[in-house]
Amino acid sequence: SKTLKVTNEETSECFEVCANDGILIATGASPKAPSIPGLDDINYITYEQAFGMEEVPSTMTIVGGGPIGCELAQAYSRLGSKVTVIASSLLPNEEPEVGKVMQSVFESEGIVVTNSRLDKVESQPSSSQAAHVATCQDSQSIQGDVLLVATGRKPVVTGMGLEDLNVELNDKGGVKVDVKLQTSVKGLYAAGDCTGDRQFTHYAGYQGAVGARNILLPLSDPGVMDAIIGTTFTDPEISSIGLTEKEAMEEFGERKVAVAFQNINETDRAICEGIKKGCIKIVYKKKGYKILGAAVVSPVAGEIISEIAVAMKSGLSFDMLATVMHTYPSHSFALQSMAAEVYYEKLVKSKGILNFMKRVGL
Repeated sequence: SKTLKVTNEETSECFEVCANDGILIATGASPKAPSIPGLDDINYITYEQAFGMEEVPSTMTIVGGGPIGCELAQAYSRLGSKVTVIASSLLPNEEPEVGKVMQSVFESEGIVVTNSRLDKVESQPSSSQAAHVATCQDSQSIQGDVLLVATGRKPVVTGMGLEDLNVELNDKGGVKVDVKLQTSVKGLYAAGDCTGDRQFTHYAGYQGAVGARNILLPLSDPGVMDAIIGTTFTDPEISSIGLTEKEAMEEFGERKVAVAFQNINETDRAICEGIKKGCIKIVYKKKGYKILGAAVVSPVAGEIISEIAVAMKSGLSFDMLATVMHTYPSHSFALQSMAAEVYYEKLVKSKGILNFMKRVGL
């Protein structure tokens, strides 16, 4: 049997748990701060404190333009803070068009984006109007009352004695697991953010369920997936899955990859509702029209991306989405319209074959 010793931090009480079948590590991740001169001297906050502030600051400086930084920037701006985001670009891991749309949205809402990285930060005397001064690499200077650092998260792998068991870590600092989520130690599994894999609540929950299933039941299911959907809950939402255009071309070659793009304001539903900013981008193979990835910026991007995820999982090619009936004028009708262009283009290319088949009575 396997024994897990647990210590209560508050009472120092220690007790043991017997795990006959196995142990699942799901310790998550914690905020990761960059190495910036002066940062350790600032009383900065992270997402962990951002939801417990008793007052809305007059000015807020956010370091980092990823999903957490963008979500909190818009949230605090709409609560009344004057927000500045220090980042070279917004959402750099998404398609370039996505970051540009969000910067346009932020600018229209009065959120400043520096388009430059943080170089150093200094605290201000208590008599000053601001608590800190942040200097960017291009010499921009930003003053603020609260500094929020949102530069990523690191796996929590300490405090458990994993090194005593010779549990291997991966190059991301997370617990190394195989496709079935088992670590380098038999009977010890890990799931979610502590593995250093993509950090999404829904993915961590999925892995947790699969990990428990693989421990308790015969046979096993895969817990590590290639194409993971993710949504940044700004307004509009930003969702993506699979490869970006750049990644697809690097993997398969430029000649084998095609892209379909649609601005949201050109769709009938957006026209009806007055939606001005957003887009849908589908990356697919020219031969066979296999969907390789997608990005959506829309008020309902989280719902639209789910349809694309189902298509990818089931092997439905992009052109065949045209044959799936969508209600009109729903937001997702745009997918059918985009696919229809590819579908009819395919028919035109096959015109000679179709005419021959018609002549012979097929």
